[in-house]
Amino acid sequence: MPAPTVETVAVQLLAGWMGERFFRTFRVDDGDATPYDAVLLQRERRIGVTAGLLWPDGPVAGAAELADLLSSDIEGDPAVPAGGYAVWVPPRVALPEQEPQRSRLRVILARALGGLAPGERREVRLPATVKLAKIEAEGAYMSVTGGLAGEWLALSEGVKGAFHLDARAIHRTPSERAELDLILTRIRDRAVMLEPLEVTDVEVDDTWTVSRLPDGAPRGVTVVAAPESSDPIDGVGVRRGLRAHVARAVAQREAGRAELSVLVVVAALGHMSDEIVTASLRGMNPTAYGLLDLIALVADGEVRQVLQPRALPWAQS
Repeated sequence: MPAPTVETVAVQLLAGWMGERFFRTFRVDDGDATPYDAVLLQRERRIGVTAGLLWPDGPVAGAAELADLLSSDIEGDPAVPAGGYAVWVPPRVALPEQEPQRSRLRVILARALGGLAPGERREVRLPATVKLAKIEAEGAYMSVTGGLAGEWLALSEGVKGAFHLDARAIHRTPSERAELDLILTRIRDRAVMLEPLEVTDVEVDDTWTVSRLPDGAPRGVTVVAAPESSDPIDGVGVRRGLRAHVARAVAQREAGRAELSVLVVVAALGHMSDEIVTASLRGMNPTAYGLLDLIALVADGEVRQVLQPRALPWAQS
């Protein structure tokens, strides 16, 4: 059986999130959802769902193959309960398609899926190497490119000399500040040992997210990945994609019957805090999405409400 699609993962997470938020049970209808992409059932009520991706359509190199390998790895593994799982690949990652890199990634991710409860997510450490160079003896500054660029000030604290750190191997930082500080301390400690014009490798960790989908999700592993060239914080691209999905959701709402109409979009983000979908929606004309009851964003294994329902059908009786 093929693993769930990214849109299916988004719908399953949406159903779980709505259940926790509204204190009701929502399940995905296995029947014909036309004209919607999916339908959630809450007792006799139908919730029509439109699901879309905020990156260009088309397969991502290596994603389907990695998903198939991971699905076969966890099949029958007593440490991994049967169910649906997702690997949330950070933005601007090129998935390895050659050996031994692909097998190393496969082993780490398969182990990380063990012991997850339905709806639970966890971070996974992946070995990464950053390059540190001491440019000159004078100054107290470290310029940074890549995933640690936002930490240049913290990295510059206490260093003697001018440095450059190439951190392009880091695509997502840990959520816990204490874990990030350990990485920064390791880099600063190595900087103390360098002489001018010397370059060294520093072994650190990239941090990805894996999650288990709610009960009832199709079995298998889905790799949620956007093309390496896709920029999740490109305002123009996000607004264009959001407008297209809003228009499609409105068309489905007009053509279908449902007590609640929901749009759920998926973004490839390192952290949910990086999202610009909320700001993009605020910049749209409200009449464009006036027929929609709820808009939600899925990223990094989490769900965030972007448009709050004006009314709920189960609260009107």
